Amino acid sequence: MLAVYVSGHGFGHATRTAEVWRAVRVLERDLFIAVVSSAPERISRAAVGEPLEYRALQCDVGLAQKDALSIDEEATVERWRAFEAGTRARVGREADWLGRARARVVLADIPPLAFEAAAAAGVPSVGLSNFSWDWIYAHNARRVPALTEAAARAREAYEKADLLLELPFAGDLSAFPRRERIPMVARRQRRDRAQTRHALGLERETAVLLSFGGIGLPGFDPSVLKPLRQYRFLLETERHDLPPNVLAVTGRLLEEKELVFLDLVGAADVVVSKPGYGIVTDCIAARTPLVYTDRGDFPEYPIMVAEMPRYLSTAYVSNEDLRMGRLDEAIRAVRSAPLPPPPDMSGAEVAARRLLERVG
Repeated sequence: MLAVYVSGHGFGHATRTAEVWRAVRVLERDLFIAVVSSAPERISRAAVGEPLEYRALQCDVGLAQKDALSIDEEATVERWRAFEAGTRARVGREADWLGRARARVVLADIPPLAFEAAAAAGVPSVGLSNFSWDWIYAHNARRVPALTEAAARAREAYEKADLLLELPFAGDLSAFPRRERIPMVARRQRRDRAQTRHALGLERETAVLLSFGGIGLPGFDPSVLKPLRQYRFLLETERHDLPPNVLAVTGRLLEEKELVFLDLVGAADVVVSKPGYGIVTDCIAARTPLVYTDRGDFPEYPIMVAEMPRYLSTAYVSNEDLRMGRLDEAIRAVRSAPLPPPPDMSGAEVAARRLLERVG
């Protein structure tokens, strides 16, 4: 059995690990997979189908965020302290479950809990990530010293890992004693661009997808997009009071049209988002330009900004310009820029082979 522990901080961790266990299932059809996460179960089910066990469990705290663009550091401290208070018992329960389930290997992206539980159960553990929480917490501890302890505890857990599969856009992963760089892990579209645009009734319109992951962007007023009549905006929202040039993209709509989120990325002429591993690799895979904005003092951000242009056409807008709907200049700039050649995106297959080597 392959046990997969996934951070619930946003959707990016769940979607990229899903590609890895999808590749595992291709190579080893009957291998039982169990996913442990607070991320939506539907992501796991859509990736591999059966046989699959899903256990809803908060595996880590990540960062508390007011919205997709701003971090709440004090709330992060409070949540981490509450979580840490139950860590010893939680590790014991997970180690016991791994033993009873006869897990052969643990894959983690990237909760410290997974490595502690695997070590306690005597099960090999493999990490998959481009950043680690010890690095994130140490960075934020410069302003909030209480996070120094959180960084140290995460590092202690990561030191127990047998291997880290290091993804592109990597930060400081020195907590892991053994690391192997692998190519990019990215999702694949279910429908091609023409099919998706026809299903959504986009026709020849210039489509702009505004996406802010599982956290969302509370307080964003879609009415600011009304003057931009030259574009058709796709917005993840349940609101009905939308301008004529804004299409509400809901889970129900995607289900009715038999689409997945990445199909929207492929159908769009431009994506507007914060730069994180998930949405950036989605855009790279779909060959869709990205207009990006700030996302708070997250140390992954400058790495993404520096490296994205190697793979993707990008343009920047400030948080204020985004919230005020001042997007036309950036959209026009990114659409006129040439697309760099696509990179090697075989990371899921490479990771799957490494995991199966450890399963035996």
